[in-house]
Amino acid sequence: MPLVPSAIVPSRRPAARRTPERGTPGEAGSHYCHSVHDQTPPLRFRTPPGWPTPSPEWTELFQGAEPAPGWSPAADVPPAPSGWPFWRPTRALRRRVPRSSLVLLVVGAALAIVSFAGVAVLWTVDGPAALALAPMVAGIALWIVGANRYRDGIVAAWDDVRSWSAARRAEQRPEDPAAWDAAAWSVPDARPFEEGPPSRIVAVVNHALVVSTAVVATLVLVAGATIAAQPAVDVVAQAVGDGSALADDSPQPEWSSDDGSIQTYWLAADDEWEATCDMTPGDSNCDAYEIDSDTSCTAIVTVGFFASADDDQPSRVEERAVSLTEGIPLVLVENYDEEISGIGDVSCATGSDASGDRVTATQEADDHVADADTPAGCDEEDCVAFAVTPSADCDAATVQFEVDAAIGSVTAPHDLAVVTPLDAGKATDVFVGGTDRASDVLPGQVTCRASSDGNGDAQDS
Repeated sequence: MPLVPSAIVPSRRPAARRTPERGTPGEAGSHYCHSVHDQTPPLRFRTPPGWPTPSPEWTELFQGAEPAPGWSPAADVPPAPSGWPFWRPTRALRRRVPRSSLVLLVVGAALAIVSFAGVAVLWTVDGPAALALAPMVAGIALWIVGANRYRDGIVAAWDDVRSWSAARRAEQRPEDPAAWDAAAWSVPDARPFEEGPPSRIVAVVNHALVVSTAVVATLVLVAGATIAAQPAVDVVAQAVGDGSALADDSPQPEWSSDDGSIQTYWLAADDEWEATCDMTPGDSNCDAYEIDSDTSCTAIVTVGFFASADDDQPSRVEERAVSLTEGIPLVLVENYDEEISGIGDVSCATGSDASGDRVTATQEADDHVADADTPAGCDEEDCVAFAVTPSADCDAATVQFEVDAAIGSVTAPHDLAVVTPLDAGKATDVFVGGTDRASDVLPGQVTCRASSDGNGDAQDS
């Protein structure tokens, strides 16, 4: 099934680092396409106070459309507050921005800050600090140009979504508009939607971000030019502080269930990545996803892998069986050879699916791992190795632990599920980050779920 523009498409974020709605489980390929289409449109509707939540179908059909001033879904529903931002962008919209603009912004900011640090170092050793001013000015120019282009890309992507949505509404008028509106807003006497002029809030907010970037860049330039009047320690601290504002390292929303009981996030910060992906061997791409659930269950997680970030549908779809605990986050770690990955669905399993994927295995702390076999992440974060010995072969086993330690924004306790190949009767070391005490880690289940080919047809592993 071809994915439409409102679907979750492969991320336009930089490729995964090594350098850093529900449905019937088992129908991996087709269900991934369906869940992606339904669950993550480019824009997410922000429900005003006192309004009912619109249906996913309404949200998808009216992407970017803003109600006329004073309009509300029904006579007994109050109008939205003045200036209310009805839509906010998701990661799917940011993926549409040309990567070159973000590269220009990051390269320019990095060049400016490194040059700024160079000015400080040269000043402390009585060197020719002025030599570093030229690349710093060039970096600031690239920084501001990149910020402007990124802003323009966001605004253009927003306009494209709004135009596409308007054209789609013109082509897909419901046969009974009144009944469709009533179902969409869950009210018996729903009003026909009255579209107002597009809000300028998107342009205003992005313009404010560009202005903020220009102010920060100007401060860097002024500080560099007046370095001789400032202590060297303060100068270096200024450079480090400016560098921390380059990117949003908070967890990025990835997928959510219709009722909001299950939420997934892509973990973007260095602390989370070093304690998860950097604890796995090899040099393939890697993503870490946080899964939060309001209920405890054995869940089937559908993950799509995209050969290119520009592809509209995954070249490979896999399912992972994990144990979710109410109120305790689970971090799923995926290594892959494709360019990018994404979660398409998380569904609580029923019947045989709830236990049929489990593999008998021993999991014992391993205190005698050779330095050559220790992953790079253990140099940055504390880690514990567990030797996992399964009773059967599995090309992509999901090994789960309960970890009584925090990693970055992920609280303690949390569950960790690492996908790794296992050989029957052979011990394979799986590393857990965030602690150096084996007593903080409780081994959990080991599962081996059927894999799928590029067309979504299930095959036994």
